[in-house]
Amino acid sequence: MFVEGTGLASGAQLPVRSALEWVLEGQSQLIQVSGVSSVGFKAAIDAMAPATKAAIVSDMRCYIGYCAACRPQKVAIPADPETLVKYLHWRARGTEKHGPAKGATLARRIASIARVHRMLGLGEREPLPTQAGMVRDTLKAIARERQGRGQSGRQKQAAALRLGAAMSEGGAAPGGVTLTGLLAACGTDLAGLRDAALFSMAYDAGLRVSELVGSSVEDLTLESDGTGRLFIPFSKTDQGGEGRFAWVSKETMGRVSAWLLASEIEMGSIFRRIHVLRSKPDEGGQQLQRIFVGQNALTRKGVIGILRSRVLAGVDLGVIEVEAGTEGDVARALSSHSFRVGLTQDLFAAGEDGAGIALALRWSSPNTALRYARELAVGSNAAARVLGRLRQGS
Repeated sequence: MFVEGTGLASGAQLPVRSALEWVLEGQSQLIQVSGVSSVGFKAAIDAMAPATKAAIVSDMRCYIGYCAACRPQKVAIPADPETLVKYLHWRARGTEKHGPAKGATLARRIASIARVHRMLGLGEREPLPTQAGMVRDTLKAIARERQGRGQSGRQKQAAALRLGAAMSEGGAAPGGVTLTGLLAACGTDLAGLRDAALFSMAYDAGLRVSELVGSSVEDLTLESDGTGRLFIPFSKTDQGGEGRFAWVSKETMGRVSAWLLASEIEMGSIFRRIHVLRSKPDEGGQQLQRIFVGQNALTRKGVIGILRSRVLAGVDLGVIEVEAGTEGDVARALSSHSFRVGLTQDLFAAGEDGAGIALALRWSSPNTALRYARELAVGSNAAARVLGRLRQGS
């Protein structure tokens, strides 16, 4: 049975198989709901973006695992506010496998639990247990307690990966890991051509990793001036699938063309895995290897791995300068989102406004773009401009 009281025959399943169903299946002793609409449940799953679905799966595994281990006498779904309060304190303290959960993570866990309740037809006539006063108060109390211990509630952001050039007259070029340094760390072999094209397009178009690995040859158009237009058929802020366009520089189009020519890719995914097959050494110790481009697109994990390995290679080559001994930490601070954050900061440094940046990079709102430019804005706000000029001689 999927859940108790669904009206499905014994052994029957809802018409869609998903990771979310897998999490809930087999937990009938913890899940007690009735009147679940299989059509509604399938529609709710189909409407989710892959990243959203993955987050809910992770959150429900955590919550149901807690209920099974710590409160087996209580039903997980429908949840009761007291169980949710105890769950929040449990995750806030941390476990042997996982450290204390951050405030943003706790809030997301509760939001996922609420969403699953709605998917199962709960909360339509009565308030959801996640909306109870004691649950909201617990989240606030945990945040206040951490502030009292000097722990910041600010959510950690991906490190910015900027172009590496001054964005305004008289401005300074950013140091550390930059797009310029990364491109210099890419060679002219097959992997180097791919990685240079990957980095360059991720920055130019401000792509989310799902948009980057999902880009195809058919979606890229060469303009008469040598620049390009990348059609993004589906993204996080375009759930309706209307599609968006992103600008691609002439330099990036050249790098992408060089990669496509070398890899002999004519259609389908632009950025793919490169496979290396090595034969067993012969009697003379010689080993043959065959390098070829696969059919599958890079994954999110693959993009991050490529980025971090190129950072370390750039440090070794001397084209990326970081403080000695921090190379590993610097590489780990970067993610596929770093290109998008870096472009946002570069555009702010060039004097562009939040609304224009949000439109160009497909942010959900100007406030989202501003959030990624807060640290950059410190050096160019009103106080910095006025007092910096008046106190130059101090």
